[in-house]
Amino acid sequence: MARVFSLGRDQHDVPVDVVQVLDNRARELSLPMVLIGAAARDLCVHAPLGERPPRATHDVDIAVAVPRGEALAEFLSVFERARRVHTVVIHGVEVDVVPFGGVERDGRVAFGDGSVLDVVGLAEAMRGPDVVALAEGVTVKVASIEMQAALKVLAWRDRHVQNAKDAVDLHEILAAGSRGPYEEEAWGDLAALEACDYVLDLAGAYRLGALSRRAFTAARARAVAGVLDDPVVFARLGTQMSHLSSGELLDAYARGFRRGAHPLT
Repeated sequence: MARVFSLGRDQHDVPVDVVQVLDNRARELSLPMVLIGAAARDLCVHAPLGERPPRATHDVDIAVAVPRGEALAEFLSVFERARRVHTVVIHGVEVDVVPFGGVERDGRVAFGDGSVLDVVGLAEAMRGPDVVALAEGVTVKVASIEMQAALKVLAWRDRHVQNAKDAVDLHEILAAGSRGPYEEEAWGDLAALEACDYVLDLAGAYRLGALSRRAFTAARARAVAGVLDDPVVFARLGTQMSHLSSGELLDAYARGFRRGAHPLT
């Protein structure tokens, strides 16, 4: 069941007017849309915990399910274009519009300028999003905390040579898995608690791993497992997460991800 959050404008820094424009456009064209990236983290990780994000950003990233390239072009056609083929500007804010669905080939989307995006995890995020009320009349689907964790693993895989920020973000997500509204969920997950010797923060991370794995098919889960199951890559990720507890949280997440492939009945 999707979580539902109702947040006041003073609880987050997400530009509501921009999100509303995007949501209206998606509804107009009957295209499923889910908020991802930093804005999603602000709404489903930091705001429910009563925290401000450590790195403030007003950029917005969305994923849109499109059956073909023409549908994406139509979605983008009413907006000011920016530096990249799938980036637009709305009210002065840059928005990355990432397509998935019918335009994918083996989990990738190719654009006319020759660029290619790996979009594994976006269809999975769309299947079980959280719902966030940002203001009166503005309600948006947002990638859940468990899917944000999986997407961060994949983002780190692709970008960690240039920047370690995705690893730091992953630590924040895993640490939040046992706090605020997620604390009760963690306490209620007996399998996660038992797997982690009843250490709550580890159980929260384990639970996120198990839930995110269940969203993937076996074939598409390999993208995340490729990071978690490679000892060298896994160790590098843990180091770049840069917190004393990062190694234990990441280990719990990885164990949960493997457990999620074979959920207890």
